[in-house]
Amino acid sequence: MHSWSLHSVPVRHPSVVDKVVDTEAVLVMPEQGMINVINDVGARVWSLIDGHRRVEEIVRTICEEYNVPVDQAANDVLEFLSQLNRRGAVWPAQETDAGP
Repeated sequence: MHSWSLHSVPVRHPSVVDKVVDTEAVLVMPEQGMINVINDVGARVWSLIDGHRRVEEIVRTICEEYNVPVDQAANDVLEFLSQLNRRGAVWPAQETDAGP
């Protein structure tokens, strides 16, 4: 597992397939044999993970779009990234050469 900070740049695992259904997103991770359904905020965070944006930029967008305090958004986004990382769906950009 990796440590996340507001300066981290999350990168999606290339094998993860996503599909937005209504306000949720379904993430399929074939290599792990896992399927995850994430809520609308999680789906928005997932859509902002592009391998270029820092976590702080993602947090700022969530604050603006969902009208939540910065501290709450930061904690929630960092926890969500940790969960995705444990499932092998994302990792910090500086470690992309090594993979998840």
